[in-house]
Amino acid sequence: MAWNLLRLEASVLYTRSDQTAAFYWVSAICPIHGCVKRSIAEPRYGWGGETHHSVGKIIDIESDGLLIIDIPNRSTHWQADPSDMEKIDDFKVGDWVRVKATVPSPKYGWEDVTRNSIGVVHSLEEDGDMGVAFCFRSKLFLCSVADVEKAQPFEVGEKVHVLPSITEPRLGWSNETAATIGAISRIDMDGTLNVKVSGRNSLWKVAPGDAERLSAFEVGDWVRLKPSVGSRPTYDWNSVGKISIAVVHSIQDSGYLELAGCFRKGKWLTHNTDIDKVQPFKIGHHVRFRAGISEPKWGWRDAKPDSRGIIAGVHADGEVRVAIFGVPGLWRGDPADLEIEQVFEVGDWVRLKNDADDWKSLKPGSIGVVHGIGYEDDAWDGTIHVAFCGEQERWIGFSSQLEGVSRFVVGQRVRIRGCIRQPRFGWSNHNHSSIGTISSIDADGKLRIHTPAGARAWLIDPAEVEKVEEEEEVCIGDWVKVKESVVTPTYQWGDVNHNSIGVAHRAGDGELWVSFCFCERLWLCKGWEVEKVRPFRQGDRVRIRPGLVAPRWGWGMETYASKGEVIGVDANGKLRIKFRWRDRLWVGDPADVILDDTPSPTEASNGGFCS
Repeated sequence: MAWNLLRLEASVLYTRSDQTAAFYWVSAICPIHGCVKRSIAEPRYGWGGETHHSVGKIIDIESDGLLIIDIPNRSTHWQADPSDMEKIDDFKVGDWVRVKATVPSPKYGWEDVTRNSIGVVHSLEEDGDMGVAFCFRSKLFLCSVADVEKAQPFEVGEKVHVLPSITEPRLGWSNETAATIGAISRIDMDGTLNVKVSGRNSLWKVAPGDAERLSAFEVGDWVRLKPSVGSRPTYDWNSVGKISIAVVHSIQDSGYLELAGCFRKGKWLTHNTDIDKVQPFKIGHHVRFRAGISEPKWGWRDAKPDSRGIIAGVHADGEVRVAIFGVPGLWRGDPADLEIEQVFEVGDWVRLKNDADDWKSLKPGSIGVVHGIGYEDDAWDGTIHVAFCGEQERWIGFSSQLEGVSRFVVGQRVRIRGCIRQPRFGWSNHNHSSIGTISSIDADGKLRIHTPAGARAWLIDPAEVEKVEEEEEVCIGDWVKVKESVVTPTYQWGDVNHNSIGVAHRAGDGELWVSFCFCERLWLCKGWEVEKVRPFRQGDRVRIRPGLVAPRWGWGMETYASKGEVIGVDANGKLRIKFRWRDRLWVGDPADVILDDTPSPTEASNGGFCS
């Protein structure tokens, strides 16, 4: 469940002469949630039994701007001046958070958490509370959503070291020092950074609140100013425009980089937080002019807006030389005036991008096979000819509407993707758990599948299947269950059984720690004792598992016939489901429900791909 901020359809701004802020009243699709600002000692209309930790939903705004707020577990609505209130961040499970600097004390106290601690949201309650996992705690840290703010998440591959201000890391030094630098190899569900250090066999565990990112840039990287930086001065960068591309010339102290660019003389400094990497041009790349360009930096010089060419040379400052079809000699260009054009070869498998136009039965996500490219006067005209599954006529369009996908081959094992309700060519007495082997592939990519349950080949659109590896490696965050072949796990069953579904939380030395929604502590097993299962996702339609004697947390007036939609998923797999005719969300164990595969009339007739 996420605390969604509103999406505007129309708005009217209400103001009052004595207020310093105003809220927007809207025809809202998602509600606003808010709380009293920490700087407000006494709200204009009093506390009325509430506190800074109280979180409510704005349900009405009176003509003078007075807010009417619905707070969970409160019998009457609460009133507030909009200048006393602030919006709550749009939190979701998996967000990285820290306690706000303005919060003197979280709702339920600090315990062993500090202002520098960084954790991961594991659960969101309807009353505005959340559970946050910190790597140095065995239990979730409970607080109000008003107590925390989002923190930038760490990512695998980033180089880190311990902050200079840290004398003793939360998880210890483990024979490392303040000078140790490593790359993040794995991130546990509680945010623990598993860092690979050169010359060290085991991974070094570091708390995210103790770690500092090092510059991800290297000499020779191509960069561009971040769109979010705005108009603030950045060492003359703004004088040349945000679309300009520069090259990292040298790396300075304190995160500053020296850049060079073909669009200006000399070099200049910028901070690494102000820029993003961009794909560099390389010799052999096919390019075209950027859409909407009025004139290249050094003029057209016999080229045209629809001209295409091949990169023949790249200078150290990013300046390129291009062999343009129909233009004599090499054309000098600024890389900001050009963009790479993907070129596909005959036999490549491609997919229509999300922004591609529909054509006949095709829609974004459709997969086909390249059969050729278009020419005009012996020069490529930029079009690609593709045979798509089920269409007799070839699709002809620009490569900008396509993206490459890995090819399917005879012998591969596949299954229908979990989000496909009704396959294009029908189920043929199969279901989502059916795994088959590709026996042949038609020229348009249509797959013919052999399964033990079917006497005839099962026809499948390639956009509707996913490949099944012989032994899928379990990664952090995967949903798992104990294999049927395991009689007794190495470390015993405890409260877990073959039906139990959990989430891989931590891993190391061949062992796996799994989080189950009904266990207070992580369940330990060997990695080979579990197998991956499809995770439940927000928006899934579900029903009670047939044959279930009693749901883990009771029926709550529901029955086997009840069908609902997953509204929220906690990090331990606990589901929050909206059943029809029920006011509050039903909390359930993922082992107690199954996907409702019954297609809606629209899905039955149209099918559909998923992202």
